[in-house]
Amino acid sequence: FTPHDFVDLGDPRSVGMALTRLVRDGRIRRLSRGLYDCSHAHPVLGQTGATSDAVVSAVARNKNLRVLPSKAVAANRLGLNTQVPAQMVYHTDGAPARVQLGKLKIVFRRNTGRNLALAGRPSGLVAQALRDVGKDHVRPHHLKRIRDHLPAMDRKQLKQDLRLVPAWMRPHFQELARADA
Repeated sequence: FTPHDFVDLGDPRSVGMALTRLVRDGRIRRLSRGLYDCSHAHPVLGQTGATSDAVVSAVARNKNLRVLPSKAVAANRLGLNTQVPAQMVYHTDGAPARVQLGKLKIVFRRNTGRNLALAGRPSGLVAQALRDVGKDHVRPHHLKRIRDHLPAMDRKQLKQDLRLVPAWMRPHFQELARADA
């Protein structure tokens, strides 16, 4: 979370001071400037905190950004690739930034509006994952894996976003959006 999440509770200086006191008392952690989380004790893993998705969401909310995962992140999230990227790269319409989350580095890269048309939608995740696989390398087992990772409601959204994806992706989007599949 960020101080911006608490604007309705008081003026920014009071919220900032309250967060600083909570950090000093060890009740919350400061991940980076203006970014905090609550860590939890896990019986096996020890102290765990915010996930990379939660951090990206908090940064996007705070700066009012559109965010689209990179090809590698999208492919990993949809199960097309088992390799976890060393850096979680996200395309954004805001200023470039980096956030260190333990050993994981989250990188925000500036990108154009055309490429961010699908940001924040399931279609954007699917389009990026298909880009990672490659135009000429998409096979039925890739589409099955994507279908298995996307809820039915998100698959319906794919049909609505057909005009926003390249022509080579449209048959794949239509296949994924089919209700009987």
